Amino acid sequence: MPVAIVTGAGGLIGSESARHFARQGFDVVGIDNDMRAYFFGSDASTAQTLSDLETQLDGFAAVRTDIRDRGAIDALFSEHARAIELVIHCAAQPSHDWAAREPHTDFEVNALGTLNLLESTRLYCPDATFIFASTNKVYGDRPNALPLRELATRWDLPEDHEWFGGVPVTCSIDHSTHSVFGASKVAADVMVQEYGRYFGMPTVCFRGGCLTG
Repeated sequence: MPVAIVTGAGGLIGSESARHFARQGFDVVGIDNDMRAYFFGSDASTAQTLSDLETQLDGFAAVRTDIRDRGAIDALFSEHARAIELVIHCAAQPSHDWAAREPHTDFEVNALGTLNLLESTRLYCPDATFIFASTNKVYGDRPNALPLRELATRWDLPEDHEWFGGVPVTCSIDHSTHSVFGASKVAADVMVQEYGRYFGMPTVCFRGGCLTG
């Protein structure tokens, strides 16, 4: 059976990804160490969702490890090796405020954790598709200068604006304010792109309205 690695498997995007690919016939390995409870308290714990996935999905295996643990990640990828056809990387520290309180932890989770996953993918399953759930915060405050209009349920650009439908990958991220969180995600985002270009791996970043390979 093909294997899909899903990090942050107890979160919203990770859990839905696990369900989807389990239905598609993948054996899904869900990595989640419930660090969300550390970030935001016990009410934010992902432990129950991960347990539910174990109960509900055939072929789902939960791995409660930390993506910052290079040895553990390397061992996991080595175990499944070229059976891995897909890596969906959703695990992250997601808060601007929290990142400012513990910048080392934020950077280690978002940037170093991503590097660990990329390098293990390169070593053991370089043909696997690597999908990174990035964020539009990699653009910093640049979108704030756009001529947004307040609609009934959202803010949006005029339909004749060149960026209507999403911020393009050509948008510069220089000379803008990112926050500590945004900067750590930029580092991860650029590394995902670089592994694709430099090593010829099939990597892609999803930024909430934009894809870049």
